[in-house]
Amino acid sequence: MKISLKLILDELGLAADMHLPDGANPKFKSVELYVAGESPLDPDVLYICTLTEAAANTDTNRCGEEWFLCAREQIENYSNENVKDNGVAAGIIVVRDEIGMRDLFNRVQRVFVKITQWIVAMERSISKRDALQELLDLSELIFGNFIAVQDGTFKLVAHTKNIEPPGDVMQRIVRLGYHPPETMTLFQKHRKIEDFKTRTDVIVSCDRLTCDHDIVRKTFRLGGSMHIIVVMECNEKAANDAVVELFGVLLEYIEMYLKLEVAQTGGTVGGKSLLFDILDKSAGSREEARIRATYCGYPFEGDFRLYVFSFDDESNVAVEQHTQLLLEMHPNSVTFSRDRKVFMIDFQSDDIDSACKSSEKAMAGAGFKCGISNSFNCLWALPVAYEQAVAALDISSRLRFGKAKCFHYYSDYLVYHVVSASLCTAQGAFENSLLSRSVALLNEYDRQQNTETMTILRLFLENERRATTVASIMHLHRNTVLYHIQKASDLLRVSLDDSETRLQLLLAFKAHDFNTK
Repeated sequence: MKISLKLILDELGLAADMHLPDGANPKFKSVELYVAGESPLDPDVLYICTLTEAAANTDTNRCGEEWFLCAREQIENYSNENVKDNGVAAGIIVVRDEIGMRDLFNRVQRVFVKITQWIVAMERSISKRDALQELLDLSELIFGNFIAVQDGTFKLVAHTKNIEPPGDVMQRIVRLGYHPPETMTLFQKHRKIEDFKTRTDVIVSCDRLTCDHDIVRKTFRLGGSMHIIVVMECNEKAANDAVVELFGVLLEYIEMYLKLEVAQTGGTVGGKSLLFDILDKSAGSREEARIRATYCGYPFEGDFRLYVFSFDDESNVAVEQHTQLLLEMHPNSVTFSRDRKVFMIDFQSDDIDSACKSSEKAMAGAGFKCGISNSFNCLWALPVAYEQAVAALDISSRLRFGKAKCFHYYSDYLVYHVVSASLCTAQGAFENSLLSRSVALLNEYDRQQNTETMTILRLFLENERRATTVASIMHLHRNTVLYHIQKASDLLRVSLDDSETRLQLLLAFKAHDFNTK
């Protein structure tokens, strides 16, 4: 672990004169008292000495690889051809405060010891697989700022317990254990949820939306979705380069903790990792997936059904929060979010109507649609179920009658899926076939005669050629229905007694639905 010059000076609380190239912030492994004549000097070591000693080591060929932190002497008596415009040679940092050289060394040494002990303690905590809270407990004296860790559902996971949260928002999450609706509404209004989702670098924010101090935060993602958010409110130490650097060190160990958590297949995250691997077809063998499912406590075989939820304004919906609500209403299921969608694997797939009703409550106000797969009997078949659910969502959005509904069963769209796939891969092959010309001929006939022959024919075929049923639906006499059926048969030059002809006509009507707005 190397400690930067800016961090050292910030910890010392001392002002200094130095000449640094733009953006330069050298880092050091250790600190030593400079011994004159010692050679070669280590560029990873910060040398403590007087200004005179540092100047004596400076010559015209020096490239600035070594760094000296100097106690102030009478700088006006110092003159050297390498002195820069600000009066300090490159590689020499002169402390402005009155401080003895040995006192300066001791104070710098204490900085190295403090940070090194903190890092060692965090490494020990990770090796012992302590909870995430332990990392924050170890960090309280380092920062003095309030830090909170929230999961993707905006539930509080850990926080600096001995530091009072400075803002109302953090006070509420500590008191309740989660962000209440008023906070989520505030986040949505200012599109902070979208920001949390899309920004994964370390962010320093001074918008004062949730508190009167600068905020430093980072979002960690898993499987394309928010996993945890680490937030520091800078109520004691300002969000300068040194504090952000320390925050980055803490984040490194939080990331280590998360990777270990994912690797342990017995935990919640481990279970999600298994499902992601199965979806991505990267779970190895079926037997490997079975073993991992056992560790997670998931049934590998059973009667499953997959529900996939998508959102109208996905960037401004608290997806993970709705995921958690969904889980609370469906305890016999696994729910997770990925790629801006919510997944629910129901381990008891027989009561679909009840599942849809409770899901609608969990998704209230989210503006959602849900694709539902056919039932499947093994988690290994999850990729197929996903294709089915997504196909139901996609096809329903392209059909006029599908747009008004929230829940879409793949079984209702199977024929449409077949037609859509065929049209996408071989549309030219259907030219001049009954599949393409039948609808055009019937449409033109209805336009000229001001009739509904195509609608009557479709209902006739969909109702097993029961003219009485069609007459009831259309409010016509049965003989009138039969008259239009004969007209359609003559126009198309086909016999409706042929099952293959009837199938082609029904497929033609399904294809026509994609072009009807």
